[in-house]
Amino acid sequence: MLSERDLRELAALESPQAPILSLYLDVDPRRQTKDHYRLNLRHLLERVEDQIPRADREAVQRFVELEYDGSGRGLAIFSSHGLGLWRVFSLAVPTPNLAFAGRKPYVFPLAKLWDAYGRFLVALVDKTHVRLLFYQMGELQETLELRGEPIKRHKQGGWGAEKLQRHEDEVAYRNLKEAAELTVSFCERHQPRYLLLGGADPTVVEFQELLPRPWSDRIAGTIPGDRMSDEGEILEAALRILQQVERRREFALVDAAITAAAKGGNGVINLEDTLRAAAEGRVQVLLVADGFHAPAYRCASCGFLTTVPRTTCPFCGAAFETLPDAVDWMIAAVLENGGQVEIIEGHPRLQELGTAALLRY
Repeated sequence: MLSERDLRELAALESPQAPILSLYLDVDPRRQTKDHYRLNLRHLLERVEDQIPRADREAVQRFVELEYDGSGRGLAIFSSHGLGLWRVFSLAVPTPNLAFAGRKPYVFPLAKLWDAYGRFLVALVDKTHVRLLFYQMGELQETLELRGEPIKRHKQGGWGAEKLQRHEDEVAYRNLKEAAELTVSFCERHQPRYLLLGGADPTVVEFQELLPRPWSDRIAGTIPGDRMSDEGEILEAALRILQQVERRREFALVDAAITAAAKGGNGVINLEDTLRAAAEGRVQVLLVADGFHAPAYRCASCGFLTTVPRTTCPFCGAAFETLPDAVDWMIAAVLENGGQVEIIEGHPRLQELGTAALLRY
């Protein structure tokens, strides 16, 4: 299972001579078949085949097609035959489809997944119980349950009904207060990035009000279900909420780039302008619509780039060469210059544009 230590170790690696292949593959069985993700793998490896040794390509293919047990939703593989590097992470959360070869492992997608799903807590509450489930990268690590004082239900009416109701409310409040205190203690021990709450609406609202900051600020949403819910159903509901949180973050980046471009600020949109900004080393965050690919053309002499098909350069007259996939070229350029890459699914405007970027200057 991926840990923060794994991320630090990968980020510290560098290989000036032997290239390091970083490959991310969506293997979520709910979204596709084995044949589908194996086809995606072949396409990814084809894009970097002229940058990596055959041994790395064959090792990755052999693992995915013959050794992978199909237990995860995402795969992250780091391979360098020359460096003696082979690291595989089978993840319980989905990953983008991406391949990159360079001097350093491309760990940003892993860091992004860790940020979104690395450590989260689900608290299922009612008036007498709380059930806590702590997850790391989608895998259940620890559970804890507290049973509070039973609440006796009285059918009695008349003058004593109001007094009994007050007593029941007091017991329920004490139980929720103890549940909140236990949750805080659990959070302080595990330090989750997000909290998700489940239970009946009035009880959940009251429980939330009992949580002090910073834990109440980390509540990402509420999930359907109660303390008796199946763990698989709980995880599915939690991941849906966290995916929504991540999508809002991604969409905000796209919106910021589009707004900045419209105002003439530190943003660009469309492939032509993004390509030139990447060539100039100005891209801080490259935003690519999931599945978008397009060719580009580069002057073999002066390096001028364009998406318009040309045979000779308008500036120096030299011949143009074709870049089969401008997206792959931009990703490599941005990463080499210390930028970040976001592969974004479902943003309508970015789907039209193909690419956008937030710029350093």
